Amino acid sequence: MTVLDHLLSIFHEAGVYNRHDLAKPSVILWTDGQRSWEKVAPLIAQSRGGFFQLQAGEVDDFKGPSTWIRYQLGKWTGDEVPVVYLPGIHRHQFRGAAGFPEEARHLYALQFKGQFCSQLNGKDWTPMALLSSESGGLGLKVGKDAATQEALAEQLTVILQTPCAELRSKHLEASDFHELAAGDPVRLLLDWMGDPEGAKASWPSGQWSALVGYSKKELGFDPEKDGLIIGAEKLTSAEGKWAKVWKRFEEAAVSFPGVRKALDLVQPTDLFTSSNPRIPATNRRMEDDLRKGLLKLSELNASASRDSLEKLVVEHVDRASSVWAKLEEAPLASSCRHLGGMLEAMKSGMAGADYQVLGASYLSHGWKVDAAARRAWAAARTSEDSAALTVALRAVYLPWLEELAERIQSVAASYPVSGPPQAPRHKPEVGMVVLFVDGFRADLAMELAVELGGAGYQVDTREAWAALPTVTATAKPAWEPLADLLDGQQPSEGYEPTVKATGKLCRTNEFRKLTSEAGWSWFEGAQIGDSSGSGWTEVGAFDRYGHDQGAKLAWRIREEMAAIRQRVDELFAAGWKKIRIVTDHGWLWMPGGLPKVDLPTHLTNSKWGRCARPDPQASQSLLQVPWFWGNEYPVVLCPGIGVFKNGVEYTHGGLTLQEALTLSIDVAKSGQTVTSAVTITETKWLGLKLRVEVSESDPDLRADIRAKAADAGSSVFKDDPSQREKTPDSEGRLTLFVEDDSQIGQAAILVILRDGQVIAKRNITIGED
Repeated sequence: MTVLDHLLSIFHEAGVYNRHDLAKPSVILWTDGQRSWEKVAPLIAQSRGGFFQLQAGEVDDFKGPSTWIRYQLGKWTGDEVPVVYLPGIHRHQFRGAAGFPEEARHLYALQFKGQFCSQLNGKDWTPMALLSSESGGLGLKVGKDAATQEALAEQLTVILQTPCAELRSKHLEASDFHELAAGDPVRLLLDWMGDPEGAKASWPSGQWSALVGYSKKELGFDPEKDGLIIGAEKLTSAEGKWAKVWKRFEEAAVSFPGVRKALDLVQPTDLFTSSNPRIPATNRRMEDDLRKGLLKLSELNASASRDSLEKLVVEHVDRASSVWAKLEEAPLASSCRHLGGMLEAMKSGMAGADYQVLGASYLSHGWKVDAAARRAWAAARTSEDSAALTVALRAVYLPWLEELAERIQSVAASYPVSGPPQAPRHKPEVGMVVLFVDGFRADLAMELAVELGGAGYQVDTREAWAALPTVTATAKPAWEPLADLLDGQQPSEGYEPTVKATGKLCRTNEFRKLTSEAGWSWFEGAQIGDSSGSGWTEVGAFDRYGHDQGAKLAWRIREEMAAIRQRVDELFAAGWKKIRIVTDHGWLWMPGGLPKVDLPTHLTNSKWGRCARPDPQASQSLLQVPWFWGNEYPVVLCPGIGVFKNGVEYTHGGLTLQEALTLSIDVAKSGQTVTSAVTITETKWLGLKLRVEVSESDPDLRADIRAKAADAGSSVFKDDPSQREKTPDSEGRLTLFVEDDSQIGQAAILVILRDGQVIAKRNITIGED
């Protein structure tokens, strides 16, 4: 990873958000009052889509006036949140419209729809902070003297393209930064190949002659007389010492976009060079060959398709780790890594003919088939690549789903959960919160369990079976003791049970009221609840994305998984002892649409994609199961993985392992104990002094002001630890003093900690009540 890669990751992190906490930011504002980054903005723009720089006057490439930027943002459709770079503008200038720079006035309101890209203390990122900060930066040892800062500014382009590992072994000073430029001829050569005229013109005297001398002596290449195309040919040959140059480019190709363009000058001239994997044309040809091979799978039966797909994977999977994959120019090769994993998981088979054995087999390895299939499809973003992968999945993955569905439906009479007596029980416990995730399919739950375990949490998983039909209205309230308050005496078209006490259908408001009656305090996703009791909260939008976007749900999985992980961390930081992650149902997913099954409308009272309520006066031969909430009311299920509607790529409501088998995950923090609740009863600003009153005078309590509640590194007192060690007096009072007046008006969080754990917090604005 290069320094530039780390800077790009900071942009990405600025765009990460919790859907239940706030709206997705439409823009990232990058203020740079000192214009520290202005000269490297072109390099950043080449390395990241959606990068716009404020510039008065004419539009120039990615630069333009504020009105032009607003226009570009309005039509932006990329996956990354766009970045607007504002040289010469400080973040504090956004505090009020009065006095805001005229040249940027059309961008002032963007702060309410976006995020600022700044340090945790609210200050602008500077090159020095990027290298030295331990809170979001690289944490390197860098001299603070004027000469070092001058050298850092002068050699910033070179530094951004340097692998971080090369900078970690020493205390960096001015001479180190100059040596990066003058003492790294391989980098100089790559810089020249990326922009021959521009690089030569920007170098200090002597640097060009040094490069020419090195190239002629060590590489047998004269940049002045041989020119760029010869250099590109030698680079792709990687012969002799050119192998070192290629390796350097391969390791940090994103940092050398100009070199990538130069490689297009190289064209295969014979059979030998046409197979050279370092030539872009070779990779493009192989992607085309792979695409054609995937499309041909539509002509084969299931068995032959598996064999043919396996051969394609073996032939192309090595390119998944190539430089072209890193540059996102080999999406189909990247998909091969997942297609290979799907085929490998299929080979393990799905043992058994009953729910217990089939469920165990799925949670052992079957889930990997589903996970690999959606990852393979998600790797491609163009319509032609998506079409090829759709054909491949329909040829291999669809028959696997069909066979498994038919097997589990053949034993429907022994389904493990037929009514409330078999429902799972969630007993309220002090310090435990239930985190409900709508449509959290078992393969996703398995991935999260592995990730949480790797992060040091204690994780315990339990198999669970959804209530039938597997729709939210029926399955979400199907747990004890909530189920004791419901019945199915009044069947509805939406499959909602009825509240016994009121006769109302159990919809959102009734569900929340009954959850509280059952012992769980319900709170919104933006809140943290009261960890001294038991709580219920919700996160995730898998089901909504699936219904709205069909197969493209696969593109949204990563951001939704990140939102769940963020919520888990927030809840533990807020003092909860245990988190139980539960769901209502899974789903079927198939690019190109699930098979259509005809069911005449006159045979049913209501019809969903995978289930229907039969008309008592009509006869039909489809599978029927009892409704969970009223066994006397049957539900017609669509056979196999079929659906009663055309063109449906995502659905649920039927009986398959993917829809019915779910996972309950209990997560605990190692060594965490339940403590008495502490509340912040009063806050009062007197200038930059914050007077705080809490409900306890415990000497083990500590107070801090942070940008992020769970991140100690975001403390505004980072340079003055004595301020965040404040403890309440005998009356529960304490005072915190913020020395930096530039932070006035910034949003922050007051946190109260015990043993390093956040047990209470309050949103504040520094200097303002």
